[in-house]
Amino acid sequence: MTGIEGLTLSEALRQGLVAFGVCAAIALVTAITLIVVAARQIMSVNVPEDADFFETLQAIPITIPIALDLLDFAFDFLAAPISWFVLEMMGLQALQMVTAIEGLIPGTQLIPTMTISWLIARALKRRGGKRSTFQDALRVEQNRREGYYRSSAQALAARYRQAPLLPEETVEAEFSIEEEEETPDEEYDL
Repeated sequence: MTGIEGLTLSEALRQGLVAFGVCAAIALVTAITLIVVAARQIMSVNVPEDADFFETLQAIPITIPIALDLLDFAFDFLAAPISWFVLEMMGLQALQMVTAIEGLIPGTQLIPTMTISWLIARALKRRGGKRSTFQDALRVEQNRREGYYRSSAQALAARYRQAPLLPEETVEAEFSIEEEEETPDEEYDL
């Protein structure tokens, strides 16, 4: 069976995979370069700790969403943990959940989701700062999750602080060590 320009189907498939591999490698190198540039840029950006997804996107430079999209293109669903780690290191936790969900959906690597989201966030900023119902729902969910994690961590810490160091019921036991008389072995007699 012949395909395009007299190539067999397996040859055409092989060439397509090689072309995709080259594009993914270029995307990976570009993403790493942009992450390095973005890490330097993010030092001068002041993102509030309680910022939601859109507020964070409004504050960051475009290099971060482009780098995340290129990582997604290069690794597809394997980009989710890498993106999570990169965003954690940059202090952009508000972007982690959306990036991870988008990264785990196979086949979405061709859609630059984070870049499109960045453009939408910038358009919302120009609109006068009015938040949509989606933004309100996203903020409520993020606050609920953060409150849950904080409250559960605080409760666990309080439980450990109040726990006694030793159990109340201690078992007393007698320990005795019997000493055996040591007799020198005959081999070592001098």
